[in-house]
Amino acid sequence: MSPTSGSSDCCLPRAEGITYLKIGEQGITVGMQGLEVVFQQLALLNRQPQEASDEELIGMARRYNYIPRKASVEQDYAVALRQAYAEYLARQSKKVQSESIG
Repeated sequence: MSPTSGSSDCCLPRAEGITYLKIGEQGITVGMQGLEVVFQQLALLNRQPQEASDEELIGMARRYNYIPRKASVEQDYAVALRQAYAEYLARQSKKVQSESIG
């Protein structure tokens, strides 16, 4: 799926450094900055999405964004961030594969 298709359950198109995530059961759309940097850092640490703790994901994303300090809200953000990170890794893998073929 294209990262700009907008049909993902997690992420909407990125625009000028903003990644849009759907947060929680109600799917509230939130624009977040700096996630590309956060995901690059996690990838450099060789972290897989399931290995990154909620605290790590939230803490890194908070460097660039406001995330309410309420456990249930943080959990919803962590779920969305983990899914967005998994999609980031999948895009990077496809990119590397297409570059090695071409």
